[in-house]
Amino acid sequence: MSSPAVVAALAAVAALLPALAVAQEASPRTDTQLQMETTRRRVIVRPDPPVAQAFEDAARVADELTLRRLTEQAGARVRAPQLDEDVTRSLQTQNLRRALRR
Repeated sequence: MSSPAVVAALAAVAALLPALAVAQEASPRTDTQLQMETTRRRVIVRPDPPVAQAFEDAARVADELTLRRLTEQAGARVRAPQLDEDVTRSLQTQNLRRALRR
């Protein structure tokens, strides 16, 4: 009788082993999955940009643009001295005098 009882006990243990193995195997997988999810979901908190410095930068850029536009407009109004009428006439007169001397 001891041998059929032992065989029955071994059969019962053999039948339960796959279920125990699956139960033991499921725990580490879920733990590692939870650990991976927690590492993936890190929240990055970035500092707010300094608002005062942004306003200063914007004002500086606006001033630079205004200055650039004013210098471009002023440069367009002033003619180069080599293109002035008086200079052109004097050069022509000098060249005529040189040509007549020869």
